[in-house]
Amino acid sequence: MALSFPARYRATGIFLAIAGFLCLWVASWEGLINVYRIILPGRTLPDGAYPYPANFWDINAAFGMVSACMLTVGAAMVFLAKEPDEYFYKLRLESIQFAVIAQFVVGLIAFAYFYFTPGYQIENTFQGILGLACGTFLAAYVLRYYANSYFKADQD
Repeated sequence: MALSFPARYRATGIFLAIAGFLCLWVASWEGLINVYRIILPGRTLPDGAYPYPANFWDINAAFGMVSACMLTVGAAMVFLAKEPDEYFYKLRLESIQFAVIAQFVVGLIAFAYFYFTPGYQIENTFQGILGLACGTFLAAYVLRYYANSYFKADQD
């Protein structure tokens, strides 16, 4: 018996995956320092800079890991939800195949961009590339699945 969730968990999974992707983006590209500026604006220095709290990097790393877990759990809830009939099973399979290809292409292009652009270090951008590729997978899957189910249902 295959592991699958009831269909009602799909919306929760989409929310978790999108929230996880956005939080992973914040943790990897901007860091939490801008969130601290919004929450505690009184600590901003006169020149506009913001002092890093002592445990900033630990909090940012934990935030990134929790975000990646949210993204993974949300994607699992979306992809493992039950479908009402075989037409949707086939549509889901085609959407997953398309999303894997899109994820690979976007990840490869992002990796090549950062690898060949002077001034970037792959060690500093790898988490961002990974987040972008995961987000591409989720967006490509959701867009293709719902677009095909909407437009092909009108044709039938």
